[in-house]
Amino acid sequence: MTKIGKRTRTAVVFTVLVLLAAGLLWADINAGYRSISLEELGQIMAGTASQSLTYTLVELRLPRVLTALLVGVGLSVAGCILQGVSRNDMADPGVLGINAGAGLLVAAFIVFVPANAVASEIALPVLAFLGSLAVAFAGWRLSVVRGVSSPKRLLLIGVALATGLSSVTSLLMLQLSDGDYAFVQNWIAGNIWGASWPNVIMLAVGLAALVMVALYCARTLNVLALGSQAATGLGVNVRRASEGLLAVAVGCSGLCCAVGGGLTFVGLVCPHLARRLVGPNFHVLIPATVLVGAVLMLAADIVSRTLLAPNEIPVGIVAAVIGAPYFLYLLAKS
Repeated sequence: MTKIGKRTRTAVVFTVLVLLAAGLLWADINAGYRSISLEELGQIMAGTASQSLTYTLVELRLPRVLTALLVGVGLSVAGCILQGVSRNDMADPGVLGINAGAGLLVAAFIVFVPANAVASEIALPVLAFLGSLAVAFAGWRLSVVRGVSSPKRLLLIGVALATGLSSVTSLLMLQLSDGDYAFVQNWIAGNIWGASWPNVIMLAVGLAALVMVALYCARTLNVLALGSQAATGLGVNVRRASEGLLAVAVGCSGLCCAVGGGLTFVGLVCPHLARRLVGPNFHVLIPATVLVGAVLMLAADIVSRTLLAPNEIPVGIVAAVIGAPYFLYLLAKS
């Protein structure tokens, strides 16, 4: 395929993904007991709609929909970076134990701290973020031998940490009441529990900064994909670059875990799908991964809210059900 042909194909892919994301965004806004027409949307924007309709859209649906979209973006970018740094297609925040660290601190807080709605709303996201950072740092340090981190060692240590921390979390959960147990279980399964405007703003600002850093480091990711020796020969400080990119990935996944719970599979599948659509060049792979992550999470959120309505399925389960068959297809093809 010629260079112009590749650019045309990439432009078509991005156009389709943007249109698909926009359509799913509108469908997700209308995924409820009451649909909102374009005319009513105009009335809400003009301030002439009824108070109940405005409240339904602005305070209930938009925070949830935007949180799902942003969580999909953050986890997908985190998975893309982790796969690039580790040069391992199986790497993602869940496999490396980042989600397990967040879940452990969330469960420990609920077990040992008296119930307080205000304190929980502030403390749980902070603890989830700190747990993600701690496990990521521990896994990285344990994987470094003679100043170099082995991708295979990083993956195996991450799996071991995830298994051990999940076991400790399960032990803690045995001490919880039925209500608290259900909350932690839903959190681990990936329910978008932190859907509020403060969290939407936090996610939007934090992820915007981190994604910009990832795009700035796209060339470094392309060089790291050649291997440590080739990257060093091309003038890249492999350890420093890897640590910096790992920090970006952990920041993305930590923010998403803090608000969206222990979502898995999103960071694993979305980079694969984006790579098949636009190729391995991180300059276009990262933006494509952003769009694929948004599309997957919006679709999963629609299904989670409508399939068993009025009951709701944790969106992480739906994302796994959507993503697992495609990932199995990838394994079969390769």
